[in-house]
Amino acid sequence: MRKLALAPALFLCLAAATPSMALSDKPYITAADLDFAAMLPPPPKEDSPAGKRDVQAILNLQKGMNPQLDAAIHKDLDQSVYTVAGSVLGPKFTKENFPMAGAFFDKVVKDGGVGVGPIKQKYKKLRPFQYSKEIKAAEDIAKGAAGPTYPSGHSTTAAEVALVLGMMVPEKRDALYERSDEYAQHRVASGAAYPSDRMGGYIAASLAVNQMMKNPEFRADFDATKAEIRKGLGMN
Repeated sequence: MRKLALAPALFLCLAAATPSMALSDKPYITAADLDFAAMLPPPPKEDSPAGKRDVQAILNLQKGMNPQLDAAIHKDLDQSVYTVAGSVLGPKFTKENFPMAGAFFDKVVKDGGVGVGPIKQKYKKLRPFQYSKEIKAAEDIAKGAAGPTYPSGHSTTAAEVALVLGMMVPEKRDALYERSDEYAQHRVASGAAYPSDRMGGYIAASLAVNQMMKNPEFRADFDATKAEIRKGLGMN
């Protein structure tokens, strides 16, 4: 009887582990697959006309700072697919209801980092709030954004989510793209990224996702995650 009593608990443990175990343990993309450094344009110098427009764009956004915008900026510090896409896919879109989606997109973002981290280190451009005393960043945001700014990791994440989810749920593609823009705009308004960092992130995401789509392991995980999402949202 004791063995039978343990069976449901064992089943729940296995079920909880299934999503991450079901994904490929091989990277969807590697640094050897694509020369991101050669394909991303360099960021503008801060004292160039484009760089000055970047600074002014942030200052203009920060003139409209209010408690609602500050709250939205802080909410969007989280880079999970549930935060990026939750407002589009609805309140049911949670880790509890869609566990594979979270594991899959975490892997997409992690593996896609080959197009972000090395480029940041190549240019080592200061964050907006580090360059200009006029640009403000909340203490917690500044503390978490100590590294180089270009390209924007948050904008890359948002674009990757929108591009991939848009293929899984084309009915929501336009709304996902709009949400991606909003998410990236919040990062710019926070003082932690320039508009040009945002555009660099979009390019990096587009290159990464295009390359991932050529990977059979990615395509298999994509199809499994798509099935979970469409079924859970009642779109089958």
